[in-house]
Amino acid sequence: IKIERQRMNNYLEITGRSHFSYPSDFIETINLTPAIDIEPWWFIVFEEGDVNYWYHTLKKLYPQRELIPFARFNANDDIACFDGRDESGNPEVLIIHAYASEGWELHGTYENFKEWLSEAIQTHSTWEEE
Repeated sequence: IKIERQRMNNYLEITGRSHFSYPSDFIETINLTPAIDIEPWWFIVFEEGDVNYWYHTLKKLYPQRELIPFARFNANDDIACFDGRDESGNPEVLIIHAYASEGWELHGTYENFKEWLSEAIQTHSTWEEE
């Protein structure tokens, strides 16, 4: 398990950006065994390089924002991101519609990861019923 957690940490890294303190609720959630199923959302931190890719893609699209991506919605280009400027340890979650025109990218906000996860679980239940 210790090796797996060490490997997972690599998937959270972003080249060219100083350290970001991920919320403890988030770290606990991505380390659950078995992994939590929140489809149609999925945690991009499980795919090597995806956090880094989405961070730099969103930075090019929306340079005024500091977004730390962590999940993607299967049905569209929505990316769940932490507010990278928030150093409270419990940052707001922003739903960014990637590739939308600047100024139109923000599709929603959640007070924190726990609130976002609760909604993602609800969405998963609805998705499973359909």
